[in-house]
Amino acid sequence: MSKVTITDIAKEAHVSLGTVSNVLNHRGNVKVDTIRKVEQAAAKLNYVRDTTALAIRQKNSTQVALVMPRLNDNTNDLYANLYHELKNLGFSLKLFETNNDLQTEENCYNQIRRENYYGIFVINNLIASKKIARQLDEPQNLIFIGATTHSNVRQVLIDLNSIKTNFTDPTFIIKDDFGLGLYHFFAEDNCINDSMNEIYQQINDYPNATFVTFNSKLANRIQSIAKTFNLVTIKVVLITVKNIVSFNPESQKTVFHYSANKIALSLVDMLSISTRTTNIDIYQTNYQTFATKKIDTSLKLLLLETPFSQILKNLLPDLKNKYGIDVDLVTKDFSEMRTLLTSDDWKKYDLIRLDISDFNWFGKKIFKPLTADFGRELTKLNNWQQYIYLEKAPYALPLDPSVQMMLYQTEIFNNAIIQKQYSEKFGRELVPPTTYQELVDFSTFLEETSIPEIKNYHPISLIDDQGVLIASEFLPYYYSLGGQIDYTDKVLKFDSKIFIKTYELYRKLRSVSMIESKNWWNSEVDDFKNQGTALLVGFSNHLNNVDPTKYGIAPIPGNKPALGGGVIGINKYSKKTDTGIIFLKWLYQYQIQHEIALMGGDVPATDLFFEREIYEQFPFLSHSIKLYQTGVRKTTLTTGVNLYTLLFEKLVGTEIKNGIKNNFDATTVLININTSLLQNVEQLISESSSGASNL
Repeated sequence: MSKVTITDIAKEAHVSLGTVSNVLNHRGNVKVDTIRKVEQAAAKLNYVRDTTALAIRQKNSTQVALVMPRLNDNTNDLYANLYHELKNLGFSLKLFETNNDLQTEENCYNQIRRENYYGIFVINNLIASKKIARQLDEPQNLIFIGATTHSNVRQVLIDLNSIKTNFTDPTFIIKDDFGLGLYHFFAEDNCINDSMNEIYQQINDYPNATFVTFNSKLANRIQSIAKTFNLVTIKVVLITVKNIVSFNPESQKTVFHYSANKIALSLVDMLSISTRTTNIDIYQTNYQTFATKKIDTSLKLLLLETPFSQILKNLLPDLKNKYGIDVDLVTKDFSEMRTLLTSDDWKKYDLIRLDISDFNWFGKKIFKPLTADFGRELTKLNNWQQYIYLEKAPYALPLDPSVQMMLYQTEIFNNAIIQKQYSEKFGRELVPPTTYQELVDFSTFLEETSIPEIKNYHPISLIDDQGVLIASEFLPYYYSLGGQIDYTDKVLKFDSKIFIKTYELYRKLRSVSMIESKNWWNSEVDDFKNQGTALLVGFSNHLNNVDPTKYGIAPIPGNKPALGGGVIGINKYSKKTDTGIIFLKWLYQYQIQHEIALMGGDVPATDLFFEREIYEQFPFLSHSIKLYQTGVRKTTLTTGVNLYTLLFEKLVGTEIKNGIKNNFDATTVLININTSLLQNVEQLISESSSGASNL
C-alpha cells in the first residue's frame, strides 16, 4: 500500500495543497469547516507525517541524533525512554552506533553535519568533546552524557562521587566500553577489561576484592563464581539503570541505581532551556533490615481513609515476615478524624497520621520528637522541612504528601477548531490557563461556545457545600494575586482589594462550572475521568485512578497551590517507641517506597517518580516535585504564632459559600469573614508551642 501524502488529503478534502499544509502545521487563517474537512480526510486515509522529510525541509528540525557505542542491555533503557519522550513531543530519534571505534564515530559526526538535527546527544565518546563541537560547527543543542566532567560543553552528569566511600582495597572497576563509559570516572589503574579470563585471574589473585560492574548479568555471574568457590569475602558493586526489585537483604552485592528516564527527561528539558549541566543522582537500592532492640509484636496505626491506606495495607505482610510485627491499621474519614482529635481516643494509637494543616497545631501535643535513629532519613528529606520540623526539632515524617495541580483534557486543548475559536475571541493562543483570569476566561468560553468538538464538556467542577474545601479552591488564587493574611494586635485580616478581585472571579467561575454536591474531591476527579470536565484542579494523592494517556499536567493558575497530605509520627503516649522506629525505617527504605509509588502512593524518595514504569502510569508524581516549591498552606502567622488552619479555612469557606448562595457582594462577604475570624480568634491563634485542642 502506497504511503499517504498531503496531495491525497487535498484530493479527498477537495482543497488546495497549501490549505492542507496550513491545517497540518496550524498556520494561516483557515475556516473552521475547512479544518474539519482536512482533519476528517487525514483520519480517513490514516495519514502519518514523515518526520525525516519534514526535518530536511524545515529550518527547525524535528529530528534528534543519539551517538553511542552500541544499543545493548546497558543502553537500551535510556534509548527507549528517550525515544518515547521525544515522540510525545513530536520529535523523532535517530541512532548512530560507533561500536567503540574511532573512525566509525568520526563518520557518524560527518553524516550528522550533512543532515538537519534539532539536538545531538553523545554517550561515551572517543573523540574529545571540543573537537566534536568544532566538527559539528558548535551546535547549541550538543549535549554529552556520562560521569566525567567536560569543560565548556553542555552535559548530563551522573554523579558517582557519593559511592566512592563504599569501596575498599583492592577494588577493580570492570570497563563498560559499550555502555555509558562510567568507568572513566575512576582511576585507570583500578580498571580491568570485561574479559572473563581477566576477571577469573583477579578473583584467584585477590579473593577479598571488590568488583564494580555496570552490567547486572556480569554482577550475577561474579556472585555465582564466588559462591561456587566459597569465596564469601568477594564483594560486588553494581551501578545500573535497571531497577532491581528484591525484598531480601543482600550482603555480598551492593546495588546503586540511577534513573535512565530521569536522564531522558533532563535531555529533553535541555533542548528548550540553556542549562549547561544537569546532575543525575545515584542511590543505593538494597533491601535493608534494621537492628532491633526488644520490640513488641504489634502496633496500632491510625490513618486517614485515602487510597494510601489501602496501598500500605498491601505491604504490611512484609513487615510481619521480617520483624514479626502485626499492624492493626485503623482508618477514619475526615470528619471522624476531626472528632477523634478532640477526644482522648487518639492516645490509644502507637503511630498517627496527621494532616499537614494539623501538624503545627497538634504536632507537639501528640508526637514524640524523632530520635537520632532517623539521621539518614532526615538528611534525604532536606526539602521537606514543613512536613518534619516544629521549632527546628523533627517530630514527624511526610506520609503521602500532596499538592494541588491542574490536569487538562488534551483533546480539548489540542483541537484545532477549538483553538481557532478561542484565539478569535481572546486574541491569544489556547493553552492551559496560567492565571486566575485566564481560568475564568477559558471556563466562560467553553460553557458559552456551542460547537460539536466541545462535546459535553463543562469547564471544571467545584465543591458545593463544604467550607474547608471551598477555601481550598479560593485561597490559592487569593495568594496568587499577591494576597496575604495580616495578623496585627490579635486581629486577622485579608487584603481588601485583592480579596474583592478574587471573590468576583471566583463567583464568575462558579457560575459556569459544574457544582458537585458531594463533600470530597473524589467527585471532581470522577467528573474529569469520565470526560465531563475539561480541567481538574485537585490534590495529587487523589489522582491515581485517572487514565494518564488522556490528560496533560500543568501548575494550577497562579502557581500558588495548596499543600496537602500528611505526616506520620510516634504517639507520645505509646509504650512501643522502638517498634514504631522500626516501622518508620522500614517504610522509608527504597524498596518499600518503590512499591508504594508503583501503586500511586507517595513516600518521598530521590528520583523514584521518574522511573519509566511509574512516570508513565502516575505522571503526576514526578510533576508534583517542583510544585511543592511554590506551595502554600497557612499554618503559622509569625514566629511562635500558630494558626489553627482547618478552623480558619472552615470559617473562610463557609462565609464564601453563604455569600455565593445569598448573592452577597464581595465587600459584605469580606466583612462577614473578618467578623467571624475576630469572634473566633481565641480558637484560631496559639502563641504557645503546644497548640490547642478545640476544634
